[in-house]
Amino acid sequence: MASPLSFFDDLRLIDSQKFEAVFEETNHIGRNLHRYSGIQHPEIVLCHVPQFMSYTEKIEGRLTDNSDLGYGASAATVMAIHHWNNGNGVIVDEIEGINEKCKIRFTTEVFDTQASTIPAVRGLTEMITRSPDSIARPQPCAVLGTLYSDVSRKFATVTGVFDILQVAPSASSDLLDNEISYPLFSRTHPSDSGTANLPPKYLREVLGVQHFAVVYISDDGYGLSYLNVVQDYARANGMTVLSVPLTFFPSPSKDDVKRQLRVLLNSNLNYVIGVFFRNNYDVIMEAAYELGVAGPGKMWLFCGSLANFLYENSHEFIKGSALANATYGNAIITDGGGAPGTPKYETFLEEWRKLGDDPDTLAYINSKQPASNGGLFDFNRTKEWFHKPPNDVAIYSYEAIIGIGISACKAAVDDSSDFQDGDVFSGEEHHAAFRNIDFVSASGRVTIGPDNFSRNDLSTYYIVGNLLPLNSTKTTVTMQGKKYSYYDALNTRWNIYRGSGENQQFIFSDGTTIAPPQLGQIEENMNLISGGVRAFCLVLATIIILLSVCFLSCTVAMQKKTVFRMSQPPFLIMICIGTFLMATGIICLSMDEGVATITGLNASCTLMPWLLSIGFVVTFAALFSKLWRINKLVKASRGFRRVTITIFDVLVPFLILLSMNTIILIIWQSISPLRWEREALKTNQYDQVIASEGSCNSKNSTVYISALLVVNGIAIILACHQAYIGRNVRTEMNESKQLGMAMICIFQSCFFGIPLLFMTSSNRSAYLFISSSVYFVVCVSTLLCIFLPKFFKLRGIRLGTAENSRGASVTGISNRARRLRSNMDTIDFESLTFPRDNQDANMGERLKTLRASQKDAKQKKQSTPNKEEQALNPVKEENIEPEGEPSNCSVINVIINSERSTDEIEEGQIVNDGEAQTQDMNDL
Repeated sequence: MASPLSFFDDLRLIDSQKFEAVFEETNHIGRNLHRYSGIQHPEIVLCHVPQFMSYTEKIEGRLTDNSDLGYGASAATVMAIHHWNNGNGVIVDEIEGINEKCKIRFTTEVFDTQASTIPAVRGLTEMITRSPDSIARPQPCAVLGTLYSDVSRKFATVTGVFDILQVAPSASSDLLDNEISYPLFSRTHPSDSGTANLPPKYLREVLGVQHFAVVYISDDGYGLSYLNVVQDYARANGMTVLSVPLTFFPSPSKDDVKRQLRVLLNSNLNYVIGVFFRNNYDVIMEAAYELGVAGPGKMWLFCGSLANFLYENSHEFIKGSALANATYGNAIITDGGGAPGTPKYETFLEEWRKLGDDPDTLAYINSKQPASNGGLFDFNRTKEWFHKPPNDVAIYSYEAIIGIGISACKAAVDDSSDFQDGDVFSGEEHHAAFRNIDFVSASGRVTIGPDNFSRNDLSTYYIVGNLLPLNSTKTTVTMQGKKYSYYDALNTRWNIYRGSGENQQFIFSDGTTIAPPQLGQIEENMNLISGGVRAFCLVLATIIILLSVCFLSCTVAMQKKTVFRMSQPPFLIMICIGTFLMATGIICLSMDEGVATITGLNASCTLMPWLLSIGFVVTFAALFSKLWRINKLVKASRGFRRVTITIFDVLVPFLILLSMNTIILIIWQSISPLRWEREALKTNQYDQVIASEGSCNSKNSTVYISALLVVNGIAIILACHQAYIGRNVRTEMNESKQLGMAMICIFQSCFFGIPLLFMTSSNRSAYLFISSSVYFVVCVSTLLCIFLPKFFKLRGIRLGTAENSRGASVTGISNRARRLRSNMDTIDFESLTFPRDNQDANMGERLKTLRASQKDAKQKKQSTPNKEEQALNPVKEENIEPEGEPSNCSVINVIINSERSTDEIEEGQIVNDGEAQTQDMNDL
């Protein structure tokens, strides 16, 4: 039958004479055990394990009640001692029947450290200096505590000096794992190096956050230790962390805290890990909210140091206050102690509720509580308190007592202790045995180390709580951390608690379930095209479009006019269409996010190379074909040959050039089409884009652009060559001079413009300005050089030095023949000789006939002028002197019949009928 909880406490009082101190020296200071041999119980050894917990705490000079953690730890300790003393393995299997295997039994008392070093060390000193013979108030054989790292560091120095095992259920600073400074310290709670990994781990794995800040108290060892671990984790996982230290000695004002938090405001970070305690919370969070680094759009993830304040207990705030708004929707991550649903944890809850349900047990636990300061506080709890889940410190305290018991029995066996006259294991041996404990409990598998004195961080559960309102009134709101998820360290995964059969959703500070972006919005320089440059380019495009449409309309309307018929209207129409297409390409070039959506920009990127390339090809091919046609005619006339030039012959260069450009564009569009992309030019330390530039990009676009430039560049060079060949063709009707000027303008624009485009490719506005200007020069120079002379002719404006002429024939005669013609009346045609074998023997007679026909035609023209002839300013026939003419004279009349589908030149063709010749000219 199990003994009651107070059995061994009562045994010390009612049968004290049966106890003997293991260390019997009168002046012995330090640890001790008491051996009992009496009729009440078989031979046993009592080990007194006092608890050093925080029940009160000074905040802003006032002592406040902070007893929930201490009371929970003391209640769990009483339950663990009861299970150990009776060999009850309901939670820990390893202690089932331990009372029959091991002589050691436990008693305890509770001391309030006031969360401060001096009261804690003073209380420990009082205990270790007690008389060895004092049975009712014994010396400790081990110590449970303390809760805070700063207190534990100084406390552990004393326990190390006096050979006393100290096990803490909460203090987590990595500094406590120093074997030299704190040789007998250990804990059933993971160190900061284990728990501090969880907040950044949660941010990275659950929320996808890579950039965050840590606000910590720089005067506290806990904060510094926590920060070091977080920074190590961040570096190992490619995260960026901003440290924001706060100094609290002396106590700062809210304005002081704001000044220290300003670095957080300037960082633009939305996620913050808060590493501070209850006494710092109010001033920090109020300052953060007023500064704009807490509240809607921000998320603070508080560490376990605030678990008692924000998770285990509720807290009342003034509704709508800065503190309430700064708290709402944040999260707290803490050692869970256990995960709901696991068998051991559920069993622990059942045993926990029994403590409150049994009046005797509840009264015993309340009797163990420390006396309040002058009766200011009542630390006792009621039955209802035990119907709430225990905090993690309570569970870790339970496991600390079990660990102390298992390691004490193991040390006694290893040391072969008989507990006679000082024959007992030492505190060092006790500590060594504790480091080897391994059992399963409510919080998971309890193991220590192996590289430190702390619990293995992969052997427990961690809880994420969502800070939400529990209830509210007209003036207040009560908040507490609601369980949202937990980290199963054994299986290394985050699990969401289920409520009503469905997954819960985390509520963020803005009241939604949508996580805020990890970085706030910053002003990004997108390098958009300036309004002035875009307006300038659109004006250029508009001018080109208007000129193209105007000249196209005139060509269609006046295509039967002699001036336009002579220039082949189909070619003029091609030039207008080509320049129109290039103008629309300029419009596509001027697009960016300032005036279009991504869909529209992608469409512009797709159309742009087609419009510009095909427009250039159509315009350029028309010019090239006209030059090539004229030069072919002139070349044939010099050789006295008849040549036929069909429409297909003229269109061959156009079709070749169009096909090559089309093939390149199709391959480009099929393999790697142009798409609108925005490239980051400059980022801040958090990889947030400060400056960017958008453009049409595709993989290997340089290859395709280079191919287009090579193809069209070669064509431009060939066209310039054709213009050079026809430089001496001075007849205005064949347009050689105008075509040559247009080609030179195109060549110069490309020669100077293309290098500038590569030089300004990094500046979107400059690039658009240069490219638009190049296309404008190409288009306008082509249109004006081709069309303006025609309108001048229609308006009767004299061009150059040409004389009035009605002829439309191209006449090629040598200088000698020209002089012969001017002195036609004084020449004796019968005396002319023609040394060439291929000359007609009757050339003299034919010249006479020609002279007579010319006179008749001239007389008829002067006697019967018509309106069209008066409107036109006829240009005198101009002569082409073939280079290297060896003959005495060479006279060629080339008659071009525009009525036919082909252009014909017949070798040695002479027109005998002057009237017929004039009619042919009129047709032209």
